[in-house]
Amino acid sequence: MFPFDAPKKLRKLSERFIDNSSSIEKDVLLVLEHLWTLPYLFSPFNSEASTKSELHWKSYNNLFDYVSAGIQAVLPLERKAYSTGTIACNPEHFTHSGESEKWFFINGIATSPPVAILNCQELARVFHRSVHLIHTPTYGAVWDLVDSVTARTLRKDGLLSRPAYDLVKEALVTHDKVVLVGHSQGTIVASYIARKLLKDKKYSHLAPKLEIYCIAGVADSFRVDKGLSEEFKRGVPYVEHFVNTLDFFGRIGVLSHLDHTAGAVFSTDRKGHLLNDHYIPALERGEYCDQQSRLFKYVDGHTPSDTDFVHHIY
Repeated sequence: MFPFDAPKKLRKLSERFIDNSSSIEKDVLLVLEHLWTLPYLFSPFNSEASTKSELHWKSYNNLFDYVSAGIQAVLPLERKAYSTGTIACNPEHFTHSGESEKWFFINGIATSPPVAILNCQELARVFHRSVHLIHTPTYGAVWDLVDSVTARTLRKDGLLSRPAYDLVKEALVTHDKVVLVGHSQGTIVASYIARKLLKDKKYSHLAPKLEIYCIAGVADSFRVDKGLSEEFKRGVPYVEHFVNTLDFFGRIGVLSHLDHTAGAVFSTDRKGHLLNDHYIPALERGEYCDQQSRLFKYVDGHTPSDTDFVHHIY
């Protein structure tokens, strides 16, 4: 089934575009301004031996997964989420010991199940933790871009955002800490989760338990609670952002909306948008933040202290 194939949905979508024409105009200008960085999205190719590149066939379990990942990225079909937090990626020699924290990962644009698992496995390896995958299915790159525009610019929350919020909300009730890592389009879902949690009168008191780490952020805003942030002397929920300055989506995303983005923004003069190929190695070495970010202090299974928060003006 082709997404948005119903005339009624197309009509509603058209109305949203008309009603938000000024916001779309701003985004178009941003795209034109930073278009020169578009060729860097997939480069450099397989530049780091320490991680499994999304573009290299040897990173996958078999050749079928590699070919399937490429086809799903371009073929416009409606697909279901591969994992709604049900699949957990574990590092080697990891044993469950009733952890008081729970980690989630929300993938980026045009990500098939094999790529999402590849990303999730690398995060589990780097941070030596069990990471639960909240998979955003791809409808093909073009329709994924439409989804991103409607979710970000038109504030139309996608079908995954509400279930993802419910997963995080439930985890906050049962755990002392919940860590959410979002990549690319996943940062838009993460911003929705933060916004929804702060508006939820029944669960907003759990916001201090939530930590959100945005990589290659496409979201144009991120909210924290001013009162709770002043009370805890750090952002609530706590947020950090990591972005390559030559990443096209990072440039039209977080780097162009710093005034509306809560949380410290760490950047480095690197190219590329892929999580494994272009972000994980530098994150693991602490290059974005001079090893000062809270996220870096989770590397290799370490745990930051209750005071290891980067202070940011909101």
